Amino acid sequence: MSVGIVGLGLIGGSIALGLRDKTEVIGVDLDSQTRKIAQEKNICHIVTEDLSLLKETDVVFVAVPLDSVETVVKQLSHFPCVVADVGSLKYELSVELNDVANYIGTHPMAGREKGGISAASGVLFENALWVVDSTKDEALIARVTPYIEALGAYTFLLDPKTHDHMVGAVSHLPHLVAVALTLAVKRISQDDDRYFLMAAGGFRDTTRIASGDPYLWNQILTKSPYLKEAATVFSEVFSELAQVEDLTYLLNEACLAREKLPYRGKGVIGEVFSLVIEVVDRPGAIGEITSILAKEHINIKEIEILRQREGESGPLRLGFATSNKALEALELLEQQGYKVQARW
Repeated sequence: MSVGIVGLGLIGGSIALGLRDKTEVIGVDLDSQTRKIAQEKNICHIVTEDLSLLKETDVVFVAVPLDSVETVVKQLSHFPCVVADVGSLKYELSVELNDVANYIGTHPMAGREKGGISAASGVLFENALWVVDSTKDEALIARVTPYIEALGAYTFLLDPKTHDHMVGAVSHLPHLVAVALTLAVKRISQDDDRYFLMAAGGFRDTTRIASGDPYLWNQILTKSPYLKEAATVFSEVFSELAQVEDLTYLLNEACLAREKLPYRGKGVIGEVFSLVIEVVDRPGAIGEITSILAKEHINIKEIEILRQREGESGPLRLGFATSNKALEALELLEQQGYKVQARW
């Protein structure tokens, strides 16, 4: 069996890296520089610009910009493989490609603020939700899910319209807010760079995704069917926050709502037992910690950097599937001189 990937950017390149040791990977990209990098870094077993080489693959992941997905899928429609796009919007494509028997819409809920093949990572999808169109034939779903799970992701069945409504709120709106906050501070500062010098973890964390590829995000944000609805609700809430004299009730409501995020306790990916480690911000610091655990075959279920300012010590959260593994990791890291706290 082999897998094809059309579009070797951040997502496509990460799929290739995550699968290359598990199956043959054929990567297709029209950009010569991208193909060169893919070959130099051995991201795929075969790198080409010829779609016909994908004819004998089992599954092809289409990881191209939204305005190119329909064209590529139709070019692959006569192949016996399953064709799965990984774009951020699903409903319109599900309608336009309804007659393509081998097509299924999917969307990994993972990414980075920087795009391109150079930003690709084989562990990008570890413990991420990967949405798969629940309205499609079970045979199509059954063929694509093993590859999703081989990437360390969790299959999440959802109909396209509900998907678009949800990502409008939890993905597209946050990007719009990050852009708005960045531009607001830029205008308030009147080009006084000391404002950005003063920015600590809160501003950096909140605006990180504003560094995303403007071309790609313009397509997503302008086509997102529920973004205006989400933005209207956000504007109403923001106006309320700006007008009330006592914010305590609303601040408490937000704290309680955020507790529903599944990174602690029991969520979609199950219970997680966390350790928080003080880490110095320097190249390779996180890799040293993960290497210590890997040598003892301790698997990390989640990893998160918490409110760290550049050039200083900051907390790193590691999540484990069992309390025994978390305690084993705690003991190992303390033996190496790290300051570690258990959180569960």
